[in-house]
Amino acid sequence: MSTEKELAYRYDLLITPEWRDRFDSLVDAKVVLPAEGRFLDLNCGTGAYTLELAGRIRGKGDVLGLDPSEERIELARAKIAVLHLQNVSFDVVGAQGLPFEEGEFGAVIGDASMLPAGEIEGLLTEMVRVAKPDGRIVIKMATHGAFDEFFSIYWEALLDCGVMDHSWAALERMIGERPTVSDAENMAARLGLRDVASFTNKEEFSSDSAKTFLESPIIGDIFLGDWLAIVSEDRRAEIKSRISDIIDRERHGAAFEFSIKATVLTGLK
Repeated sequence: MSTEKELAYRYDLLITPEWRDRFDSLVDAKVVLPAEGRFLDLNCGTGAYTLELAGRIRGKGDVLGLDPSEERIELARAKIAVLHLQNVSFDVVGAQGLPFEEGEFGAVIGDASMLPAGEIEGLLTEMVRVAKPDGRIVIKMATHGAFDEFFSIYWEALLDCGVMDHSWAALERMIGERPTVSDAENMAARLGLRDVASFTNKEEFSSDSAKTFLESPIIGDIFLGDWLAIVSEDRRAEIKSRISDIIDRERHGAAFEFSIKATVLTGLK
């Protein structure tokens, strides 16, 4: 089993460019951020986008990056000296119950793309609270329809292994729990944002085998544990093996492809 430090390095080297950069590129293409002020970047990972923001507003503001992982923050801090940035800092803080007063930041960016769906509204609530009036808020998330290709295979694996009676309801909830874009916009308006807008790209991923897919950092390190948690622990290895068999059978020697709906939602407080 990988250590937390090893997972942080995998996150930095593999998850950031393969997953996070797709959301960050969508922000850059569609959202106009303030040119100055105090920025907050929540769930910043190993700090790539935080540092990019700091470089843009050098001499005109500062950026604080927060992440719950001490090991990821350690890597982020190590990059500051290399880039010679004086206007950026990092701290180990989760995104729930932020240790700030209301209205401290002119821009608040939050990454909810890898969070359980049930935590998204809590994150956005805190983002709104700590933003200044008229502050820009940006939240990144994978919306409804993400991983549909995998979930159809998961359903078949559960059926083949005879555990559907115990797990179907949980799988059905899992498939439907991510908000639609419309749901996300309504949530933002309900929490007090105005001029709400959303932007979505269909992002596609490819693996050359079931083993590569299941052991990839994005799937193996981030999502698979939660997906398999709906099955009793003594059956998980069996289910995972059956998923692997189905993927390799269905792809007929070609790559296994899955997609997500990468969504960026933004508004003003």
